Amino acid sequence: MRVEQLAGDSHLSVDTIRYYQKIGILHPPTREGRVARYDDSHASRLIEIRQLSDEGFSLAQIQRLSDASPHPLLSSLNEVSESLSFDELVNQSGLGDEIVQMAIEAGLIRPLTTDADRFDLDTLSMLKAGVGLLNSGLPFDELVQLAVRHAQHVESVAEDAVALFAQHLTEKSDSSQTETVETIVPLVTELVAQHFRQTLIEHVSRHLLDETKPL
Repeated sequence: MRVEQLAGDSHLSVDTIRYYQKIGILHPPTREGRVARYDDSHASRLIEIRQLSDEGFSLAQIQRLSDASPHPLLSSLNEVSESLSFDELVNQSGLGDEIVQMAIEAGLIRPLTTDADRFDLDTLSMLKAGVGLLNSGLPFDELVQLAVRHAQHVESVAEDAVALFAQHLTEKSDSSQTETVETIVPLVTELVAQHFRQTLIEHVSRHLLDETKPL
């Protein structure tokens, strides 16, 4: 495609796309004579840049991320046996594309770190759980607000957790670090999930008991 088409599809100006190329966060197009040709990889990269920008990264930070090679500790965590495209995620979740896109922009669901156009099966499970909550009668707007609040708190806790892990892992060898990360991540995930479940049950029980108390 020509740069004008890429700009229109990405809702960016031609000058912005050329500026991204100039500072090195967007790879150059192929050339057919004097004509620059862009493809889906450029469109995907622009989506990734927008997502990183929405998450608070500056263009300079995005450039450093682009220049950095993936950390070997992340290789095992990023392995995905099966993934879904955006359209497949929409169709299989039973939600409209606008709602799924809103969930992405709100940070409630995220594409794979290795492919901004694909999503893992856990993301589909999350969306189906959301559909189940909506079908149970919960109002959409209030459910989304609650989910966003939860996501914001999770981000803060995750940052503190990574700082703790980093302090512990710096003294280990590369192989030992990899083994530790592979052990820690599922354990912390289970710990947090079970704690939230137990807390939720406790509050539900308290609420039900309050309702049955005589006036």
